[in-house]
Amino acid sequence: MFNVDKKLREAQFFLEKMRERERMAFGDPEVFDFLLSAFLNAVRTVDYRLCHEQKRTYPDWRAKTWNVANPMEDSRLQFLSSDRRVEVHESGSARVEQWKTSKVASGDTYSDPSGRLEVFGSPSTLTGVDSGATVRTPKYVFRIDGSERPVIQVCAEGLAALNQMVADYKAQHP
Repeated sequence: MFNVDKKLREAQFFLEKMRERERMAFGDPEVFDFLLSAFLNAVRTVDYRLCHEQKRTYPDWRAKTWNVANPMEDSRLQFLSSDRRVEVHESGSARVEQWKTSKVASGDTYSDPSGRLEVFGSPSTLTGVDSGATVRTPKYVFRIDGSERPVIQVCAEGLAALNQMVADYKAQHP
């Protein structure tokens, strides 16, 4: 099952990269989508690999034991699997891009890992109008059952469920 463990680490790697990218105001916004696609594929591959490597025991164990005992975790995994199917075979992930805005006043600086912005202009104390800037940072959400949930949170919960499922399977099938 070392191939499964490697895929779990791969999914964790892409999740961390997505966290980093979401905090950046500057740079190519497609990078987050590339990372999300890679994350979804790594997560889905864990189940595929278990089905392939543990043909005799895993499929029945998952359906009759784990899914029944862990319906919420299974629904998280099903959501990620479904989004991966849409990402790969249809129109792309169902994630929605929103924006968090931050005002940067004249004379101030904004910086994050993607870069630095220094704002120059007339100070508001002289003109009465602040000629500052607005910085937009992406925020990605999934719409699940009528509510918006951060992509990073949904992915982290799904990966935690997957890690637990693999650990439970290993414990019951040494």
